[in-house]
Parts: sequence; C-alpha cells; structure tokens
Amino acid sequence: MKYVEKVKIEMSDVLIPDLFISNYMVGLEEHALKIYLYIKFVSKNQIDVSAEQIAKKIGIRKVEYEKAVKQLEEEELLIKTEEGYIITDIKEQELNKTYIPKLKPKADSRKTELEKKRIAAASAINETFFQGIMTLGWYVDISTLFEKYVFDEDVMIALFQYCQERNALRKNYVFKVAETWYKGKVKTFEQLETFLENQDKLNKIKNKIKRVLRLSRNLTEYEEEHIERWINEYKYDFEIIDIALKKTVQKTTNPTLNYANAIIKSWNEKGYKTLSEILEEDGKITKQMVSKTPNKAKSNLKHKTYEQRKYDDLESYYDNI
Repeated sequence: MKYVEKVKIEMSDVLIPDLFISNYMVGLEEHALKIYLYIKFVSKNQIDVSAEQIAKKIGIRKVEYEKAVKQLEEEELLIKTEEGYIITDIKEQELNKTYIPKLKPKADSRKTELEKKRIAAASAINETFFQGIMTLGWYVDISTLFEKYVFDEDVMIALFQYCQERNALRKNYVFKVAETWYKGKVKTFEQLETFLENQDKLNKIKNKIKRVLRLSRNLTEYEEEHIERWINEYKYDFEIIDIALKKTVQKTTNPTLNYANAIIKSWNEKGYKTLSEILEEDGKITKQMVSKTPNKAKSNLKHKTYEQRKYDDLESYYDNI
C-alpha cells in the first residue's frame, strides 16, 4: 500500500535549516544560493530537471551554473553521483561531529593551561563573529585548526576576523587561509603582522604587473607562483621585474608572464641580484648585437650617400619628351 500526500504548490513550503543560514548562506555567491534554494524546491516536489533548465530558470549562463554548483560541492552542500546530485543533510553532518572531548580541559593534563587558552579563544570567536550562536561543528573546526597549524590564540581570532572582513566566513575559506598562513611560517601574532605586510607588498606588485601587461583577467595560479618566486625566492623588487616586463612587451605581440619568467629565471641562474648588474648585462648584450653586424653592412649604413640628380637644361629636357 502506497501513501502519497498531495499538496498544491501554493500551500506547500520548502524547509531550510537554521544551520544553513548560520553556517553557509552568507558565504555563498548569489547564483549558488539561488541554485541551492531551487534544487531544494524541485527535490521536495520530485521534479526532474536538467542543468540547462535550472540555468534558464534562474537566468544565468551554463558556465555560471557550473561555477555555482562547484561552490556548493566545495561547501559539501551537494554530493555528485552518477545519476545527478545528493543534497546533503547538514543537520546529520553537524550531529556527527563531536567537539566536547576535544575542547574540554583535562584536569590532570600538562597541557591544561594551553587548552584553557584555546577554549577561551573559541568562546571569543563565538561571541565576536557568531553572536553567541556558533554551531558545534565550528568548535570541532577550531580544535582541528589549533592542532594542525599550532597557531597562537591571537592568530586564531585574527584568522576569523580576516575571513569575516572578506565576507567569507565559511569552513573551506577559513582552512584555505590558515594553510596559506602556515606555509608562510605564521604561529605568533608578530609573525602574522610581518607576513601580512609582505602579502600586501606582493599584491601591489601583482596589480602593477597586470597594469603593465594590460591584463583584464585575474592571474592564474601558475602566474601567481611565478611572481611569488621572483619576490620571495629571488628577492627581486619591481624595478628589476619591470625590465623583464618591458622586454616581454617589446618582443611579443601577446605578452605573457611565461616569457618574463624565462628572462628573470636566467638572471637568477647567472647570480644577478641587483638592478645595476642586470642593466650592465643588458648593455653587454646590446654591444654584442652591434659587433655581430657585418662590417660592410655597418659601413653602408654609416657612409652611403645619394647623388642629387641635376636638371640644368629643363627646356631641352621637355623638348626631348
């Protein structure tokens, strides 16, 4: 026997958990939010729809749809299957997390003071960034961040402040920023200040490079790696990088950072560290190019003269015509 409840669309509702609003909604892009709400609607009503139909319904292009769905997958709101997608049960995910054993101080532990500081930091994050209603999952994530990256408590609070200022207070972004800071050897607040100053300098140089090459797009991951290597590993400032960019613009009709990278990499391999060393090498190359020009050709360029044709007897000239 089969029981079916039929309710008209005008009388039905789509239930959205508070967890979605508190943990995910603010961090989602506009298209991703619309798609999530729409697929919650079609799944409740057991409606089969294609990606093209959803994109058309929302009024976006297919590429925008794919980008939005990718974010939903990254946020673990959707799970891709062979047949389509599963909408994850975020309540179940939250309940499966156990944070109390990880954050509760142990009376006999030598790390009691450290654990107390971390719990205080988690409480401060709850009050400051979640208005006192931080979900259980965030406590687990904070504990994981402390264990994995060994940040000081001030750095942990600064991490959440940094993400909130960018309207990206969501798990994936928080962990991505934490990974970047960890690779930058950040543990204390003083180290964080130095790291962020260097990052600010790096971002300014990246913007200058985009302007010089007239790039209207964002830099690719590989291009950013090139620039970071020039600055962090080779220790080159923008004045040196600018010389390579000028050579790139002069030599190629479609300037790319790969061409500039080959130039800068060769300078580093030759041991050039200063602007004067690079300018001196550039001058030598110019002299070599001139010296390789055939003498006869140079002589012709320098001394070739042209005889002026004379028309003394113009009348006889026209008579002959």
